[in-house]
Amino acid sequence: MALQSQLIRLLDKKAKEECGDTALSHSSTFIHQLNEHIVGNLYLAKHEIEAKVDYLAGCLTITLNNPLQELELLRARLCEGRKFNSIDDLSYIKPTTDSFPKAGRLNQEGQALFYASVAVKHDDTALRVVLSEAGAKELDMLNVLRSHQTTGSDLNLRIIGIWDQVKRDERPYYLSKDIFDYYKKARGYMVQQFDSKLLSAYELTDRFFADILSRKGSESLYQVTSALGSVFMDGNTDGVLYTSVEAKGEPVVALRPSAVDTKVEHQFVCNVLIQECYGYEFFSYETIGKTFSIERETGKINW
Repeated sequence: MALQSQLIRLLDKKAKEECGDTALSHSSTFIHQLNEHIVGNLYLAKHEIEAKVDYLAGCLTITLNNPLQELELLRARLCEGRKFNSIDDLSYIKPTTDSFPKAGRLNQEGQALFYASVAVKHDDTALRVVLSEAGAKELDMLNVLRSHQTTGSDLNLRIIGIWDQVKRDERPYYLSKDIFDYYKKARGYMVQQFDSKLLSAYELTDRFFADILSRKGSESLYQVTSALGSVFMDGNTDGVLYTSVEAKGEPVVALRPSAVDTKVEHQFVCNVLIQECYGYEFFSYETIGKTFSIERETGKINW
């Protein structure tokens, strides 16, 4: 597949107009400052964080428009021994306020996103991933919602960390060979057109984004990652795909509510009891119930 002319023009423009020395200096300095804020060695005000993240994401990131199809999604919520009766209890948070939900991995304070793991393998990998993402503990009871991307729809997702994987020629198992090869062609063109310092600035930024989205959560971390989410969730972007915190290399997504409403169909809900937690995404669990229907118009869950 040949590179799109629009992408070639963009890369040519960047190669001609951007200064490699300046880009690498700015990216390394901003990344260092943001990391220092995350670990508590430096305080950055909200507007400072947003400005630095906006520069990194807006100026030193290339996003390819390769929509994904037919994704299967799993989302879990602790139910404390009861079963939820409405899909609204398991989907994204609808009754938001200025301060609820709190800032999270990619959502700003007061912003609702649909977080889920992506089911690709024909085993329980995605379930174990979403249980770890939900912080499941021994004897917890969780309702797990399984959803399917609407047939014929495209999910336009920004894939975090993909350029580092392309550089290493390590295709993530959830990405098709055709899409990965397109990224490889794009990077090959960047190598030809960019000077070494400009290319390093882009690669450093990509590595930083992948790193912070795979770290364990904290208030200071979410101040940075939620600012990243607000930059990436613009235009026709439906969401962000990144790697799980506990299950390294496994895909998880954060979707905009509008994408869930128009491009996702909820299939069924399972009631899962955690028997043992071994660490990371390794669990012993029992499925003790499954819905027989979800009413589309009302969202009522029928057990």
